[in-house]
Amino acid sequence: MKQARLATGEQQAAPVNHHWPPTVNETRTRGSFILGVFFFLAVIYGLWIIAKDIERRFFTEDNIPVSGLVVQGQLEYVTADEVQHLLLKNQQIDNFFTLDVNALQKQVEELPWVNQVSVRKRWPALLYVYIVEQTPCALWGDDRLLSTRGLIFKAPRERLKKPLVQLSGPDDMAQKIWDQYQQFERILALNNYQISSVHLTNRHAWELQLSTGQTLKLGREKMLVKLQQFLDVFPKLENKEQIDYLDLRYDTGVAVKWKQQQDGIGNDQNSRQKSDSRT
Repeated sequence: MKQARLATGEQQAAPVNHHWPPTVNETRTRGSFILGVFFFLAVIYGLWIIAKDIERRFFTEDNIPVSGLVVQGQLEYVTADEVQHLLLKNQQIDNFFTLDVNALQKQVEELPWVNQVSVRKRWPALLYVYIVEQTPCALWGDDRLLSTRGLIFKAPRERLKKPLVQLSGPDDMAQKIWDQYQQFERILALNNYQISSVHLTNRHAWELQLSTGQTLKLGREKMLVKLQQFLDVFPKLENKEQIDYLDLRYDTGVAVKWKQQQDGIGNDQNSRQKSDSRT
């Protein structure tokens, strides 16, 4: 009996292999997983399509032209209309993204009165142009101007806001001429004289013209000493309005050239007049 029971026990413990069909829950889980994978792939494909469309619209089809221009800076002589007109001639404005700001910057720098330019893009389709103007301090030569930075440039003089002194001489001496003019002007202004022009000859001799019309020839050396000679002598002269120029290049005196008069009066005064003062 015991052996039979043991045998029966062994038979009960032996594994039994059966192939059961999948349950309804397992079928639904697999279907949801497959559907989720397809949905994920569809989202990825949709995003890729959108990205390609954005690239096509913005970068390939050139559908975003420049829509606005902002001109900045302390401007007295350059107008926003000039910059806008220059921009409209640039074919690259049809595409904001491919517009070469460096090339546009060089174009704006060629405008009269412009010294420095910075061009920047800003979303969605704006251009910001910051301009530093030339600041004129004097007329230079026949048709040019001198800036406060010592640069000679050409620009329409009719836009000037105030009268400027006329300077001339070798171009490479422009800064020196401006500095010397300021020194002359300070000395003469203390005595109520005003300079209308300064000229440095090719031999580096200085000539000044006063606002009253007289020319002072100072020569190449000791200009301030000779300027003092003028201040000493000029108040003592008569008929100052008839004086053409005063030659101060002499060590012991001043030569006066009188204007020619139609009636001949004053021609006998075309001689040297010695200064009573000595330096």
